[in-house]
Amino acid sequence: MKISSQIAPSFRTTFNSHKKHQIYSGGRNSTKTSMIALKIVFNCLNENNCSAVVLRNHQVDLRKSVYKEIKRACNRLGLIEKVHYKAYVSPMEIKFKNGNTIYFAGGDDFEAVKGTIDEDRLIKIVWFEELTGWKNSEDVDQIIATFTRGNNDWFMALYSFNPPKNKYDWVNKWVEQMRCRSDVLYSHTDYRSVPIEWIGTIAIDEAKRLEKYDNKRYRWIYLGEVIGLEGMIYNPEQIEWVEVDYLEKNNIRILYLDFSVDGGHQTSATTCGCFGYGSDGYWYLLDLYYYSPHEKNIKKAPSELSKDIFNFQIIMLKRWDCGIDQETIDSAEGALRNQLYKDYGKSFHPVNKGKNKEELIDYSIDFLAKGKFRALKINNNKIFEKEIENYRWQEGSIEKGKPIPDKSEKEFTGGEEYFNTYANDNSYYYAEHTCDFFQYWCKDNLEKLGLKE
Repeated sequence: MKISSQIAPSFRTTFNSHKKHQIYSGGRNSTKTSMIALKIVFNCLNENNCSAVVLRNHQVDLRKSVYKEIKRACNRLGLIEKVHYKAYVSPMEIKFKNGNTIYFAGGDDFEAVKGTIDEDRLIKIVWFEELTGWKNSEDVDQIIATFTRGNNDWFMALYSFNPPKNKYDWVNKWVEQMRCRSDVLYSHTDYRSVPIEWIGTIAIDEAKRLEKYDNKRYRWIYLGEVIGLEGMIYNPEQIEWVEVDYLEKNNIRILYLDFSVDGGHQTSATTCGCFGYGSDGYWYLLDLYYYSPHEKNIKKAPSELSKDIFNFQIIMLKRWDCGIDQETIDSAEGALRNQLYKDYGKSFHPVNKGKNKEELIDYSIDFLAKGKFRALKINNNKIFEKEIENYRWQEGSIEKGKPIPDKSEKEFTGGEEYFNTYANDNSYYYAEHTCDFFQYWCKDNLEKLGLKE
């Protein structure tokens, strides 16, 4: 079998390299992961004393990713399980007939794996898959130092990842430093160098769709470019604003409604967005409730907010003559959620916010990139437009590698004013509250919005 027939043309000059540090970055569908799996199996088969350790940051991620990928590489090389190699899951390892073994470990438990390694066999290869999952380069260096012992001729540390979009992320800064070294091989590839039949036309079409609707994000996801993080979080141009009679003129019917609530406190606004799914396949921000208590002496109580939101829902149901599919609320907002249930029997679903704010933001950015979101040009929705256009990263947070949205309340200036008909109240300040209910809605409806298979 020719190895060249099993790897993308872009890897034919690097496959046989034994440089100490080999960095493989790139975009989605670049096939770098499958190439590295083949490289490891190939060396374990053809070297007399060559075992390998394959790592993900968390041990729980191993079996469905790198372990499965190594077994797939064995199959592609014509090996038969239980004939040419044996695969075990406890401990997780693949052992070849020549005695060489591939061990699997999480960055959180690699010390335990050391005790299972055959001391008579050298560890010649260490693979860090999804390098971006590690916290820093120090942890990586510690692992390499552990497994290089005893090697006199060659040793390979392989690193594979899709570059973080934040140019200040430790991985991107580490790559810049490593590329200056003579013992480093750097490879950057993307799907365009891979035979089309390997990827499939559906995946190619998805890449082209993103290229059209969000070229910057396309360059990051599919080309693996470090696009950087500028001040603005959203691209307001991805939201199509339409006149209030647009639906009627185009004979578009709203099939069902979703509601999403961001609960506020003493100085933070309480908001509720009404989203409708149209018969044209587009999602619409139809209307919203917005009440800001900021710098007001008398503030609405939870019972008043509950009544306002319930009445807002009733008006929307009558206006659009359809039912409700999903009701979402900030999981941290217990008081208003309990009040809505107590007053009206409404069971809003507390959204799972996930690991961090960036994850919520990424889901909503992915949704906007689909080019399927519109908002009605009405006065109540102006606050959404204002907050989207001014949604920015907190100053200095990007440079620190931990971007944080700016949540500060900003005063309307230049004669601007905002009055919400459902709160029956003026708001003199704005922040990121409608951005929050938009993110909660996206996260709570991933499959429905085409954000998760």
